[in-house]
Amino acid sequence: MSYKNKYPFVFLGGMLSWGEENIMYKGWPYWGMVAGNLCRQLRETNIEAYGVQVGPANSAWDRACNLYAMLTGTTVDYGVAHSKAHKHDRYGRTYEKPLFEGWGEPMADGGIKKVHLLGHSFGGATMRMLAELLTNGSEEERKATKDGSLSPLFEGGHGDMIASITAISAPHDGTTFVHAFEPMMKVLTAGVLGMFAVLGNTPANKFYDNYMEQYHLTVPAGQTNWKNILDPRQLLRIRNVIKTGDHVFHDLRIDEASKLNDFIHCSPDIYYFSVSGNGTKPAKDNPENQVRAPIMIFAFIPFAKVMGKFPAQKIGDYYVDASWHANDGLVPTESGRYPHKEPHVMYEDVKGQPLKKGVWHVLPDYIADHGTVIGGSISYIGPGRAEPYRKYWRDHLDMLMGLED
Repeated sequence: MSYKNKYPFVFLGGMLSWGEENIMYKGWPYWGMVAGNLCRQLRETNIEAYGVQVGPANSAWDRACNLYAMLTGTTVDYGVAHSKAHKHDRYGRTYEKPLFEGWGEPMADGGIKKVHLLGHSFGGATMRMLAELLTNGSEEERKATKDGSLSPLFEGGHGDMIASITAISAPHDGTTFVHAFEPMMKVLTAGVLGMFAVLGNTPANKFYDNYMEQYHLTVPAGQTNWKNILDPRQLLRIRNVIKTGDHVFHDLRIDEASKLNDFIHCSPDIYYFSVSGNGTKPAKDNPENQVRAPIMIFAFIPFAKVMGKFPAQKIGDYYVDASWHANDGLVPTESGRYPHKEPHVMYEDVKGQPLKKGVWHVLPDYIADHGTVIGGSISYIGPGRAEPYRKYWRDHLDMLMGLED
């Protein structure tokens, strides 16, 4: 079928994810996993698709700034106010050329070239942050930048550069995972940053890029800095990242996600879609609690069990009750459906009708654990068994391409 809208598709992973530019993607593609490289499969059918990576442990703000620079082929600018508040460099790495040509530029039909963004897990928060900054900019950054060097990202008025956003198993309202496993999260945060501070300065960064150079913790992939590994200031830098909260584990908290949602709003220029995963089922002894369903792999079972009976309590602006028990092993299904401070409709109720911009269209839950929805399920192993997964995404992209027809 021929569509007017043939904008590129950019796929972005979440916490600790990796992209096609990493060597490890060749052996273990984040988008597709055991089902095969989804982006490559799409390109083989003449659909322009990219699987990209930004800071795997960075905050939603830093990741959005990184993604913008990647798309525009510019130097990452984290902003004067943000970099000062979080005690890191204002500028990051430079992209010598844009991910694809012509983003935001006029096309022959009089419109501008847009992009479709699809984000898994924390990739959803990243794309929402990018859309907010493109649409409304940042008043704080505009006030703080007095020398005329304000990034176009913080100007506002550019929301029409994004055609659609699809959030996949995204913790829109945070996740009970980080609250249920609080002691483990503290160890995980320090451990990940410590590991990055070592591996991110060695040739290993070619296999997995760490994106923490704004803190001087690491260097970009392909570069090395052996002296940095033994530099005692590395411990102070790690402490600074944790103290300022400029990292993914902080933004995943329900109370912090609530604050992000006070800043991030739907753009009137963009179509929004969201699909949440559910890999649990009601427990026999208490239907209000949830236990793993057969689709869930063993790695998520301990987390799903604890999240499935998370005690009712108020966290930030949200009251977490039994409706948050169903989950995909990392994200509550309820949190993954849509940001609860934003307008939404159920996609099945409006399917076949003209869809509206600036409103979340909530797709039916995907029966999946956190990895199934991106191709990481043993159920996809074997001849033809991954075809339903591939068809699901081909159909979704087909729908996105038809939005403007």
